[in-house]
Amino acid sequence: MKIIDVPSSIHQLLGMAQNEAMTAWGQPDPLGHKLPPVPALAPSMLPLELWPWVSDIARRLQCPIDYVAASAIVMLGSVIGTGCAIRPKQKDNWTEIPNLWGAVVGPPGSKKSPALSQAMKPLFSLDHAAQQDYASARLQHSIAMDQHKAALENYKKQLKGSHGKPATHPGPPPDEPVCKRYYTNDCTFEALGIMLSGNPRGCLVNHDELTSLLAGFDRAGREGERQGYLTAWNGLQSHRVDRVGRGVIYIPRFAVSILGGIQPDKLEEFLSQTQHSFGNDGFMQRLQIMVYPDPVEITSIVDDAPDFNAQRVIDGITDTLAHHIDTLHPQQGQASEIPFFQFDSRVQPHFYQWLLTNEGRVQKEEAPLMAEHLAKYKKLVPALALIDHLVGMAAGRIPSGKNVQQDSLNRALAYAEYLEAHARRVYAITTNRQGRAALLLSKKLQSGTLLEGFSTRDIERKGWSGLTDPMEVKGACKELEHANWIRGNPLPKRAAGRPPLQTYAINPVIFTPADAATVLTKPTKSRKKKSA
Repeated sequence: MKIIDVPSSIHQLLGMAQNEAMTAWGQPDPLGHKLPPVPALAPSMLPLELWPWVSDIARRLQCPIDYVAASAIVMLGSVIGTGCAIRPKQKDNWTEIPNLWGAVVGPPGSKKSPALSQAMKPLFSLDHAAQQDYASARLQHSIAMDQHKAALENYKKQLKGSHGKPATHPGPPPDEPVCKRYYTNDCTFEALGIMLSGNPRGCLVNHDELTSLLAGFDRAGREGERQGYLTAWNGLQSHRVDRVGRGVIYIPRFAVSILGGIQPDKLEEFLSQTQHSFGNDGFMQRLQIMVYPDPVEITSIVDDAPDFNAQRVIDGITDTLAHHIDTLHPQQGQASEIPFFQFDSRVQPHFYQWLLTNEGRVQKEEAPLMAEHLAKYKKLVPALALIDHLVGMAAGRIPSGKNVQQDSLNRALAYAEYLEAHARRVYAITTNRQGRAALLLSKKLQSGTLLEGFSTRDIERKGWSGLTDPMEVKGACKELEHANWIRGNPLPKRAAGRPPLQTYAINPVIFTPADAATVLTKPTKSRKKKSA
């Protein structure tokens, strides 16, 4: 007589069933959308004086050096602002200023905020000194106003007792001092306009989280701010703000730089809007100093003193760019024009060759967002070359008054190529939303929060982040079905009324036998109601 061993528990039975299912279903394919690779930042991409400082900060913070370098470039460009421009052609008056927009992209905990803060320190120092000067100027203005008031009272007394003798009028009151501003963290658009009216060289809008700036554009009463910022990216146009009860605010040159951090999932929301023609106004493509590096692997603790010599060099450069840019002897145009530099005559053909090549690449680029991004390199590359040139002159490496040299153009082109790879990685976030949704759904399946026989409607009702849009949910199910994670159950014959709802079977191979005991034997709520 043959003895048959009977499994002692349901888990053993499910284990046997899972082995059979492995043959029937097969192994599920791996999921996950890999981001395009990005190159490492190299010293040859930055002004020579910048590398020791940014590399020291990144090493001590143990964060990607990309964050510090990108923030430093935007910071330097904002200090220059409309104080100096570049004319990329020899005879044409095409003019660009280096008020660049930047974003550092990374998940929470990637040290975006500390990197931004450290790179902004030279600007903070300039602003602190400006606040002290303003406090002193306010005190002197208060004294001058008292003196003017006394002189005016004396003039009135002279008029009463002069009996026709001439009296001397003290003249108009002294002008109120204007506080020099280098940056702002949070302000309304009207407040920004007032700030820029007294600071025609421009200002840096610095947000620890760019989400707050981008989301603010959709608030009631602030719909026009987005268009205002688009105007400020050019930095050369005048701007008027007319408000009832507030009069007219006139800004001679409306120049704004933008810098901040943002998480990939938050950025995805704004980029998805940009993909549609109605939401694509070119704002996101203006964030040209945008980096999304790989995370830094931390294997030990770094506890070193800062490189104070490198810090002093950068402080000296920013002070020169802020207060003594005229000592670098840029060319002077007409009275209303910004002082400027040009490419050296020997460098000019190389820039023209790049310009032609870039125009061809824009026309051939298949991804619309990337094509628009590359089209704005006409400002990026000359602006980067100008920043490198001015930093070199402020440090004494390049003689004052000299036009932009080949080394500065080479570094600008190398950094622009590096930034292009980062831009492609950023835009890739939106090109595979279906893949990201499938990855999110796969985790829900493995955690047991979705049960055998689930439908897309069951998923939508959960309200999970990234899995609320019906089209994306259907796309995620198709992706998982293609990868052999789930399988659509046969649809019953359609009766009158609403078409039958598609339900899905789950590949038991994705579970351990213990998990399968819970997920594959417990009906979903919708099935319970139906059976009832």
